Amino acid sequence: MVERKYIAPNAITAANMFLGYLSITASIAGDFSKAIWFIILGMVCDGLDGKTARKLDAFSEFGKEFDSFCDAITFGLAPAILVYSVLNKSANISSFVIPISFIYALCGVMRLVKFNIVTTASSEKDDFSGMPIPSGASVVCSYLLFVEVVRNNLGVNLFSVEMFVGLTLVAAILMVSTIPFKTPDKVFSFVPKKLMVPFILIILATLKYSMFIVTCYYILVNLLKFFTERSKDEIE
Repeated sequence: MVERKYIAPNAITAANMFLGYLSITASIAGDFSKAIWFIILGMVCDGLDGKTARKLDAFSEFGKEFDSFCDAITFGLAPAILVYSVLNKSANISSFVIPISFIYALCGVMRLVKFNIVTTASSEKDDFSGMPIPSGASVVCSYLLFVEVVRNNLGVNLFSVEMFVGLTLVAAILMVSTIPFKTPDKVFSFVPKKLMVPFILIILATLKYSMFIVTCYYILVNLLKFFTERSKDEIE
């Protein structure tokens, strides 16, 4: 008999997977905007299931494994299918579409396997070894979202196949790297606690623009810290 406290977080995790599935179907249908938003909603669920588990003290090895399998769908396979569908419209790189999209999916799954091996189910949130997979999905989705809103509102097409491919491959590499990534709350700790709620509301209100900026900032801060500390060690 499953204890009640485990039902809510696992149900939210299942919703995360369902949103990933919907994103895949939307990408296949060519509705890239819906595909992006389903992945973003999946990120919300991914954050909520952890918070719910902490609130209810409902951590388990099953929950950890279930969460990773669902993340593999929503933040690994769904963005990979989105990448494939978007790039498939560009005839000049048609022969590279499958390798590029598969590399992203492969690195995402490998990232989750590594995460499961080195962590145990607990209420503590440690820093990451390599970029977390939701951030990888955010790189793909936020770029597409940003260029879409700029095109629709300003009539300027900023989409670049080369840029999109580059970002996808960089995200894949960072996910399987050993570069330490701090949790988002540590990266954005410069925001005073009393201003955190307004800060989050502003981000949400301007998400189409701000998601790409926030994602880039998160990645660059972690990379800068890593390479700065590495250079100091080499000097010493």
